[in-house]
Amino acid sequence: MARAWDPAAGGQLMLVSSGLVVVLTLPLLDRPVWRSAGLMVLLVTCAAWLGSILVPWQRLPRLYTLAFPLFAWTALAVLGHTTHGIGGNYSGLYSLWFAYLGLTQPPGTSTTLLPMAITAYLVSWGGPSQPLVARLLIAAAVWLILGELLASLIQRQRILADEMRVLAHVDTLTKLGNRRDLDLRLAEAGPGDTLVLCDLDHFKQLNDTLGHAAGDSVLTEFGLVIRATLRQVDYAARYGGEEFALVLPGTSTSQAAVLLSRLRRRWAILHPEITFSAGVATCQDGLTTSGTLAEADRAMYAAKEAGRNRDHCSSGPLASTPSAAPSETAGELV
Repeated sequence: MARAWDPAAGGQLMLVSSGLVVVLTLPLLDRPVWRSAGLMVLLVTCAAWLGSILVPWQRLPRLYTLAFPLFAWTALAVLGHTTHGIGGNYSGLYSLWFAYLGLTQPPGTSTTLLPMAITAYLVSWGGPSQPLVARLLIAAAVWLILGELLASLIQRQRILADEMRVLAHVDTLTKLGNRRDLDLRLAEAGPGDTLVLCDLDHFKQLNDTLGHAAGDSVLTEFGLVIRATLRQVDYAARYGGEEFALVLPGTSTSQAAVLLSRLRRRWAILHPEITFSAGVATCQDGLTTSGTLAEADRAMYAAKEAGRNRDHCSSGPLASTPSAAPSETAGELV
């Protein structure tokens, strides 16, 4: 997987590049100035780069990388002030730094920092003048458009990337986890967690009789009922077809039976004509989660063979005790 661009590394690269541009081109602008200021620019650039290496950027908010463009603008202003406006010849570097802002900061940052850049620009030219003001208006418009346009594009790209990551782990029909996401969740399960497999009874017959659109609607509604029944710590995924997998952390087999009883009652209110069978298995020391899931799968098929519309574990049928179910309050096992 490609690594995201590091704003601190990018700032360091641009800082060194900007310093080298100034050092290498000063002789073309004014050789006496180069002799007096060239070495100083080089030393300041090296010192700033070495200092930036010592900063723990990874532990700081991205906002702190604004130090790079602010330092560059200040350095250009000082160079222009001490060389009677020669620093203004490097106004093109302002566009590069606004591009950096657009690539690393949220929209609005370029607008906020524009007055600072304008001030540094004027100082680097030795002060305002009528021709300079006209050039500045054009330059400032370019800086602002460049920075904000890039920031908006990057923000949109991140939003799309986040949506793609979510879609890669969510079943589009039921809005539960998909098989890939289930595998990741099962890797976190441990002893004491209970796995449940639910399968809608006679689902193929429903599809053949009413059509796949009706079947998809049933799957969507079953996903909704599951989400409404589980606790916040619980997890559900579409295992495949009309099968659903539940991961119930820190839950015993008897507690899982209570949950399934409530799920069954809620589902019967919506679709009394469609039932489901469930298999339950609790993770144990020495047994992998895949082995536990296989045990739940065998229990589910045992429930189907016993007549469907019931719950089984490896030792046999589970007692259905809807009357003993606890009240439906937040945080309880329901």
